[in-house]
Order: sequence, then structure tokens, then C-alpha cells
Amino acid sequence: MTPLNLDQEAALSAQQMVAAALTVKKDAKAIENLITKTLGVLQEQGVYACMLFLFSRTSSDERGFTGKIRPVLYDLLGKLPAFGQRADLPTWQDESKKVLEFYARHVCQELDSLLLARDLYEQALIYARFTAKAERKGD
Repeated sequence: MTPLNLDQEAALSAQQMVAAALTVKKDAKAIENLITKTLGVLQEQGVYACMLFLFSRTSSDERGFTGKIRPVLYDLLGKLPAFGQRADLPTWQDESKKVLEFYARHVCQELDSLLLARDLYEQALIYARFTAKAERKGD
């Protein structure tokens, strides 16, 4: 069995997040700002609040960006052994109620898995923020 390299998974997910968000609108600064806000919510309030924040965006651009970012975070969660085999892992088609219920009932249930998910999301969002910043420099 090959060991799971979570740092690599975070880096690849960050690239995927930014690339997907750029398909909505080529505005790397707006993407960077949204990712920075998301990271702040994650660090201050936790994983559930992070998902709630991503579902609560109201501007059309932010809704478009979050619609591309959330599925990458779901896939990243699925890389963790505690969640990878779950048939009810959220997908991009799922509505907010179903996703938030999954996070509340399953992700927040076991402290070790919750903290690992938080750390993994934090690393991915940090990488995504700098990926978006690098995209801005390329403009």
C-alpha cells in the first residue's frame, strides 16, 4: 500500500481549485480574495463553518467560484482514510442541506478526523491563495 502524501494532495487540489474557478471568470484577484476569506473562516471557526461560508456567498461571481471550490474540497476529504470509502461523501451535485448535514454528522463526529480534515483544508487553501496570486502576477 502506497502511503498517502497529504501535502501533495493539498498542492494538486489547490491547482485544481484555482483552475476551475478561473473558468467561471478570469479574475484571479477575486478568487484570491474569496480563498483568503474562506481560509480565515476555516482557521477561526472550523471545517463546518468553512462549508457554511462557501454556501452563503451571494454575489454571482462568488457563487460561481464556490461552486468550483467546494467539489475540490469534497474530493480532498475523500482522500482521507476515514472518509474515502463512504458512499454518502458529498458530490458537486449535492444541495447545501445534504452537504452540511454530512459535515455535521460525519466530519465533525470524530475529533482526530476533524482535525486532520481541517489541517488538510488549511494547507490546500493556503496553496490555492498563492496559486491565485501567482496567476495575478502572470496577467
